[in-house]
Amino acid sequence: MRFHQLGPDFPEELIDDLLEGDAVFLCGAGVSFPQLPGFERLVTNVYARLGEERTPAEEHAFTAKRYEEVLGALARRLVRSNDVIDAAAIELQVPAVADTTHHDVLIRLSRDSIGRPIIVTTNFDTLFERSLAASHSSAFAERASVAGQDIPAPGSSTFTGIVHLHGRLADTELNLSQTDLVLTSAQYGEAYLRAGWAARFLFDLTRCRTLVLVGYGAGDAPVRYILNVLEGDRERFSDLRRVYAIGSTDRDEQAAAAPWQALAVEPVLFQPADGDAYEPLWTSLGHLADLVEEPDKWRQATIERVAALETSDATEHDKRALKWALGQRADLFELLVQSCADPEWFAILSVEMKAFDARARAWLLAHWFAGNWTDRRRFLSAVKYVENGHLDLSQALFRELDHRRPENPIWEKAWQLLAESASERGRDSLVDFQLKHRLDRPFVADTDLGRLVNTIGPHLTVEEPFRYEEPPAEITELSDIARFSIEGDRQEVLRDALDTSAGRGDNAVRLLRLASERLVSLLRTARDAELIDLTRDTTDWTVPSVVRHEQNRHRRGLVPLTVLITSLLPTAIEVDRETVLHLVSGWATEGFHLTTRLWMHGLSHAALFNPDEAIHALTTDRTEAFWSFAQEFVSIISAQLANASLETVSHLVERILMEGLQRYSDIPGRHEDLDWKSRARDRDIWLRLTAISEVKDLPQAAQARLDDIHARRDYLARQLEEQDLFRTWSSGVRSVRGKTAQLVSAQATERLSIADRLEESRDIEDQAGWSEYCREDPIGALAALKSRAVDMTVVPRWSEWLQVVPHRRQDGLDGVIEAFQDAIDYLDTANVEAFAALAAPLSSILERAPALGLTIPDSWRDRLWLAAESDPGVEWTDDWELYDRVINSPGGRLAEGLLQAINDKRERTGAVSEADLSRLRQMILSRTYAGSMARGACARDLGFLYTLSPRLAGDDLGQFLTDDNDEGQRLRAVLVEHNSFTAEAEIAFADFILRGITESRQKNISAANAASHLVRAVLASFVNPPQPRGISPQQALRTMRQSTGDIRVGALTIMTSWLQEYPEDERGHAWTDVFGPTFDAIWPRDRTFLSNDVSREIFGLAAATGSAFPAAVSSLLPYITIFSDDWINLHDLERDGARLATLHPEAALDLVWAACRPPCKGRTSDIAGILDAIAEAQPALAVDRRVHKLRLRAVSY
Repeated sequence: MRFHQLGPDFPEELIDDLLEGDAVFLCGAGVSFPQLPGFERLVTNVYARLGEERTPAEEHAFTAKRYEEVLGALARRLVRSNDVIDAAAIELQVPAVADTTHHDVLIRLSRDSIGRPIIVTTNFDTLFERSLAASHSSAFAERASVAGQDIPAPGSSTFTGIVHLHGRLADTELNLSQTDLVLTSAQYGEAYLRAGWAARFLFDLTRCRTLVLVGYGAGDAPVRYILNVLEGDRERFSDLRRVYAIGSTDRDEQAAAAPWQALAVEPVLFQPADGDAYEPLWTSLGHLADLVEEPDKWRQATIERVAALETSDATEHDKRALKWALGQRADLFELLVQSCADPEWFAILSVEMKAFDARARAWLLAHWFAGNWTDRRRFLSAVKYVENGHLDLSQALFRELDHRRPENPIWEKAWQLLAESASERGRDSLVDFQLKHRLDRPFVADTDLGRLVNTIGPHLTVEEPFRYEEPPAEITELSDIARFSIEGDRQEVLRDALDTSAGRGDNAVRLLRLASERLVSLLRTARDAELIDLTRDTTDWTVPSVVRHEQNRHRRGLVPLTVLITSLLPTAIEVDRETVLHLVSGWATEGFHLTTRLWMHGLSHAALFNPDEAIHALTTDRTEAFWSFAQEFVSIISAQLANASLETVSHLVERILMEGLQRYSDIPGRHEDLDWKSRARDRDIWLRLTAISEVKDLPQAAQARLDDIHARRDYLARQLEEQDLFRTWSSGVRSVRGKTAQLVSAQATERLSIADRLEESRDIEDQAGWSEYCREDPIGALAALKSRAVDMTVVPRWSEWLQVVPHRRQDGLDGVIEAFQDAIDYLDTANVEAFAALAAPLSSILERAPALGLTIPDSWRDRLWLAAESDPGVEWTDDWELYDRVINSPGGRLAEGLLQAINDKRERTGAVSEADLSRLRQMILSRTYAGSMARGACARDLGFLYTLSPRLAGDDLGQFLTDDNDEGQRLRAVLVEHNSFTAEAEIAFADFILRGITESRQKNISAANAASHLVRAVLASFVNPPQPRGISPQQALRTMRQSTGDIRVGALTIMTSWLQEYPEDERGHAWTDVFGPTFDAIWPRDRTFLSNDVSREIFGLAAATGSAFPAAVSSLLPYITIFSDDWINLHDLERDGARLATLHPEAALDLVWAACRPPCKGRTSDIAGILDAIAEAQPALAVDRRVHKLRLRAVSY
């Protein structure tokens, strides 16, 4: 936490310790500066006061800043050694008018759990006592001052006051006498080494208190003695508390921190200010003291200040301060709710909010939402919480809505609907599957039928608006706030429910009633959500068919529930016709399109309605259903019309003829819009009359009307097709296959003209006609292409034809390879512009030519390269890597093709053409985009290029590999990720390799490939020591230190992979002789390089060492940290029946314990088998406490 722009960043853990009274300040000479001298000036002043000069030995110690040794040497050569002490005492006398401002602050900070001051200091002066005398009394200060060997034991009830660890000078004003001082090297040796009382005190102190050093430099004598003692103890005792040191960065934070970190101290550094360098420190300590003394006041002020900010305007220190202020303080979250401006604060504070249970978090959020019901950001934030399954939010929102309703009715409706949608969320798939099994039992509980309906039925969903939608200035409807819809999830889990007991007998009737009630309830909710109004019903459009149909595929929402209802009808009618009839009749009165469609579907069931009843109900219905729902209309006609009376049919036809002519007449429109009305009117009449005519003969007037429509609308002169019954029709997802019929039947000279016409068609399959024809008949397509000269007008056609070139000769159909040879000869006559436009596909053919046995004119490489150099390229983005571009660019393909051609020629003849090398050099040196792609291709095969020409590889390409620009970095990345070098090439390119590895930001296999250069070089140095290598073990180690964690993990991956390539019985020797020494040589020993990923890989490496497993485990254990994964993979040790654990039980237990010991929280199904094998192989280990604790990590299936 930072209190000043230049001040130190105090760790939150330190602040917590200060508040608990668990931290003690250890104060050095810098606290009393500039009133009293520091150690260096004290030594100088003592020499001056005694009139002595430093001897060469003393000067040497003085230069090394070992001032206690300087004074020790001086005391040894003086007649009266106490003269040194006396002179120092005079120099350190408290000024007549002492300034204790700094001491006041430290005393405010350094107190025990009941508020008593406790300061430990190596200073001899009594400025701390003067501070206590001013704030309390002289008598209090006298009692509080202890020194030397009289100091109280840390942790005891008497451990309080001012503790002078190195002694105290006399202070007559406070009636304090002088004690023995620790000043010279001999006295330091007595206190810390021979008698050791100071060392024991510090050890005990750091076991019970956090230590904060202030007023010291890392090289000061007290620090060296104190921290060396503590570091030795820290290796043996794990309960030592942290040690912090407050100091200056001296304008170089890294350099200032290093000496402290070397002593296992956590530096807390401030930046010196201009003028008073230490002002940032003491101001910060003063504010820290304010916090410690009145933490609630500080917390409240911080919450009010930071929470009022937008998160984008808050600094990281602001966020940390707010998180700390709210940490473990549930009582202050109400203040957050009152102050918070940005909903993102709740996401940032998610960890702190876990102090509440889910219900309390929901109430807290709802209270904040209610602070401004009309704030759109708050609403959309609530939407996110609902989407994430915040189940308790519904009840909390309803409570707030009851407590203080929004004044705006639209906002009130929006919040109520959101609360309702929250109550529907959070279904558990496991519960659904359990329900499915219960439904298959003979007895099905009524509650389970209700659960089935609720699961199949959708729910109201509220989502954020699409990003491109700008919020309106004024909210007038729900859609201005968010997107409301009726959606479902996991509805398919129970799609076969009707095949269970739930769909049989009385259950079917009850299930039908529950499903109907659920549907009507959802439709009413949809109406509330403005998805249904007087002019539109979006729910209806989401259900293509109320019965099972292919058009319902991939549809959710209301479709499964609607289909459940219609599927239940036949069974339910058989069981209880009267109940079902009453239910179906009720659907007609609900006023929703979907229930009306269900009612019409019910009319088609002859077991419910006789033909005349069904047709009469349809004819006399005065709603839009008659004209709106074609599928259901036709279904009634098909099922019932054949057996209806002539009178009933006559009434039906009369309505069609009379109302049909008036359709759309009430819709206003411009004169030019009138034709659509006539077309729509004719289609409505045609569909209904045609459906009737397919069952019964039409009356004469109706038939005349239908004939008239046929005459005027030739596209309607046909029978009904299924898609006519749907408002929208999906033909499903299918691949586009070009139509080639016109091209196949045409003459060769006509085909290109036809291809041009097809390309302009609206039909996507027509547009793909030429490319499909090229694949079907490449020879016929070539004949068409050769009918015209090669110019820019036919370049698009040639480009598509050239795409069908096979990769290998055996892949080509009969005559295709010959056709491509013919095309190459013909294209050689192309003009410059057309040839350049075809550079990309021709470069691919040039690259594949050797494999296909094609003969390419000698001039093509140069012509294509000239064309490629005109390629402007594309902008680089983070999504593209260099080699990905190389293989997709003309320049890269040409370079790769040339390298392949050179290799083929050298294998055949043993020679390399100077002309080809010259071409390669031209490509490498080209400053164009094509040149950069060619260099990428050459970098990928740098090892091969080096065998061709060390000059080309080292000098020409090398100048680009050396560059510090983006291209240089990309080339080095390709070099290390795609090459395997011989020893000679490694020597030549060592600098590029090492630099490329250090720069690499790759992961997984690419990182392993980069790291393999280091592993290979060092492995080789152990396999064949006389063979010189370009990368030494020292260079490999340095590069491993400088590289990313992914590179280091990749090195371990490679070592494990290569070791596993050895036969099982040879792995032990391979580890002992080669891989073990290689690991020791290249792996950094610093703890900072350990990680969970490293531990996983080292675990796997140990398991690959065969018979050397015990020795490997012993050497690798220090590099394994406790696994932090939730799910732990121990398969490397568990495989083959835990063979290694059986052969080497003690080593296996050591390895598993190192990775999975407490406080590991992960679980694994592998560990039980390993532990069983260990116990069986060595029964004595079965009672090992480690085995008992490790079994807690086991998961059994």
